[in-house]
Amino acid sequence: MSLHRVMLDSIPAHAALIAGEEAHHALRVKRLAVGDRIELIDGRGARALGVIADTRKLSKAGAKHGGWEISVTIERTEHEARPSPALHVLTGVPKGERFEMLVDQLSQVGAASWAMLRSQHATVDPSDHRLDRLSRIAAEASKQCGRAWSLSIEPERSFDEVLGPHASSASSTSPGACVVAHVSGGEYRASGAPDITLLIGPQGDWSERELQAARDAGVQIARFGRHVMRVETAAAAAAACILFAERVARGGHG
Repeated sequence: MSLHRVMLDSIPAHAALIAGEEAHHALRVKRLAVGDRIELIDGRGARALGVIADTRKLSKAGAKHGGWEISVTIERTEHEARPSPALHVLTGVPKGERFEMLVDQLSQVGAASWAMLRSQHATVDPSDHRLDRLSRIAAEASKQCGRAWSLSIEPERSFDEVLGPHASSASSTSPGACVVAHVSGGEYRASGAPDITLLIGPQGDWSERELQAARDAGVQIARFGRHVMRVETAAAAAAACILFAERVARGGHG
C-alpha cells in the first residue's frame, strides 16, 4: 500500500506542521493516526519520509479549512534531480473541464511544463481564475502519481515566438529539440536532447503557413496515432510517446 502524500511549500529539516485541507483529508478521509508514516513533497525535487507524531483539533476560533493540525517527525529527506529529458508542452486550450483534464494528464505522464500556445486558429482565451487553478491541479496530480517535480504552468507564447529560435540558431547553440504534432508527420524520432518542446495545435488545426514555417525551420513534424484526437488527448498521448522513445534511446526501459 502506497504512503499518503502531502505537498508543502517547503520541507523543514526535522519536523513539519500540516494544517488546512491537507490535514483534514489525511485525518478525516484517509483515517491516518499517530504512528502512521507519511510522505512529504514540495514539487521542486524534495521528498521526505515522516511519521505522524501528534494530531489535534483546533478550537472553533482558530479553525482553518477543517480545523485540524498534524505534527510530523521527519525521518529522512532526499532530493531528486530533474528528470531528463524535460518535455515542455504548449497547446491550444480546450473548452470546459477538458482544460483541467489536459493539465492533470500531462502531470501524470511526466511533462515538465505546460503553456498556452497562441496560433492562427486558436479560439479559447481562458480567464485568469482558470489559469490560477491549473497549478493546484498539477500539485494534486503530483501527489497522486508520486512525482517529486511538479509540472509548472508557464506564460503563454505564440507559435512564431516558439519556432523562432529553432529556425535561426546554429546547431552548436540549439535551444533543444522541437516537435510539431500533426497527422501529416511521420513516426517520432528520438532526439537525445535534454529539453524538448512539443507543440499541439488548436481545435481548428495548424494553418498551412504554420506547417510550412515548421518545415522551413527543420523541426520534426510527427504523428502520434492513427486518428485525429482532441487537444487534451493528443497532448497526453504525444507526451507519453516522446518520453518513452527518449528513455529507450538512452538505454532505459521506458
